[in-house]
Amino acid sequence: MPEKETPVKKEAKKAEVKDQPKEPIDEGKSIPVDMAPDSDSSIKLSGLMGTKIGMTQTIMNDGQIIPTTIIKLGPCLALEKKTKNDKTSLKIGYLDAKPRSLNKSKLSYLAKLNVKPIKYIKEFDLLNPEVEISPGTEIKVDMFQPGDVTDITSKSKGTGFSGVIKRHNFAGMKHTHGTPQNQRSGGSVGSCAYPGRIWKGQKMPGRYGGGTSTTQGLKVLKVNLNENIIFIKGAVPGSNGSIVYVNHTRKG
Repeated sequence: MPEKETPVKKEAKKAEVKDQPKEPIDEGKSIPVDMAPDSDSSIKLSGLMGTKIGMTQTIMNDGQIIPTTIIKLGPCLALEKKTKNDKTSLKIGYLDAKPRSLNKSKLSYLAKLNVKPIKYIKEFDLLNPEVEISPGTEIKVDMFQPGDVTDITSKSKGTGFSGVIKRHNFAGMKHTHGTPQNQRSGGSVGSCAYPGRIWKGQKMPGRYGGGTSTTQGLKVLKVNLNENIIFIKGAVPGSNGSIVYVNHTRKG
């Protein structure tokens, strides 16, 4: 039987067909941003929240095939501007939520701002603190441009309890007659009399993945303002449908 397409796969397939450039593109040149309705582009943040849709590929002018990640970035809602120690930040919200799925503290906080229920709330640095922002202002993907370098954070895929070969890239023991049936074990982890214990930080089997992971230096290939979608060069941590935080890189 053919594999049934999930809603995430259908959305990724739709975005790939609709937004994939028909002609090869040159990575060194600026890629024009698709036209879209105007948004409040005066708000400049260090990053934005979104959802990982899936992966596709982009063909460059020289025939090189670039693995590309599709991310639906925003739209997010501005909530509250905060200033502390001469540093200004802005709380933003992402994804509508049912009131029954939120706790009372979050519901009362959003009701005080006169904003609809929102599932995720995150604080980002505000790069232009002089701008006036009212709660509920929509922030779209137009704060990113093709060629921008980003750092993307998400929750990595969890693989459960894993051994040292998979978790720490150990080589394993020799597959010879003298080695017992423990070729994939970690070997000795301590001495006898001294130190008589296992050193802190010793690489051993354990839970692998399922934690916060950041990939730095990912370039934006294309921006689609109509669908609030960006195309990122390379792979992004997390599974399809996971929440990602896309930040302007802090390096160089």
